[in-house]
Amino acid sequence: MSMGVLTREFLENLDLGKDDFVIVDTEAGTEHFGRGVDKDFDLILVVVDPSYESLKLSKKFDEFGAQCGCGVYFVLNKVEPDVREEMLASVNCVNVVAEIPARRELFKASLKGEELDLDLEEIAKLAEFLEKAGSLTH
Repeated sequence: MSMGVLTREFLENLDLGKDDFVIVDTEAGTEHFGRGVDKDFDLILVVVDPSYESLKLSKKFDEFGAQCGCGVYFVLNKVEPDVREEMLASVNCVNVVAEIPARRELFKASLKGEELDLDLEEIAKLAEFLEKAGSLTH
C-alpha cells in the first residue's frame, strides 16, 4: 500500500469533533495532489523557501487550490530583506499569512533537530491565522 493511499484512508477515517481540525504536513512538492489526499482540504498552506525550485513550485499551488476548491495561503520561510520582494512577487502576496525571518538560531536549532523555543511574532500570527481558519471551516 502506498503512503498516498494510506494517508488518504487515515484521513477519511478520522472521527473529528465540531471544534477539531487537522494539519497535514506533506512532502515538499505536488505529488500528493490528484491522489485523493487533497479532496477534503479546507485550505492549503505552502511554505516557500528562498530557492528557485520553491518559488517556481509555489506558483502551481493556486491551480491546485482551484482544482480542490480550497484557499491557498503562503508562509515565506528564511526571509532576508534583500530577497523579500522577490519572494512576495512569486506568490499571491495577498495570501501571505506569515514571513519567518532567516535567523541563525532558527537554522542551528533546525539543523540539530532541537525544539524551537523562540518567541517569534510571525509564528504567533500564523497560529492565530490557523485557529481562525479552522473555526471558519466548521
